[in-house]
Amino acid sequence: MSTQNKKPQPGYVIKMVAKAGKGDELRRLATDGMRIANKGGHWVHCIAENEPDTLWTFEFFESEEAKKQYEESDLADTLRNEILDLIEEPLQQNAMRIDVIPFSASWLPE
Repeated sequence: MSTQNKKPQPGYVIKMVAKAGKGDELRRLATDGMRIANKGGHWVHCIAENEPDTLWTFEFFESEEAKKQYEESDLADTLRNEILDLIEEPLQQNAMRIDVIPFSASWLPE
């Protein structure tokens, strides 16, 4: 596959469905966590208009090393555990994470 992005920025697409009444808390925790944990990376949190308790996250890191450092950090473990407490059961249906690498984006050079 041909890519425009000469410097791969690994990342995730994440879908999370909050427990009833926990959507605001999930959005706050995800946003606050990314502001602290993914410095230097890019992220976007979205909700679907008709699914306010479903959070979609698009998260990208500067490098594989930055991604690995984040994944292995105590902060990431803490955030993950707090977020999982807010996710509707069963987790297999209501939480998913897909590894991705963007090939073009507004912040990437041509």
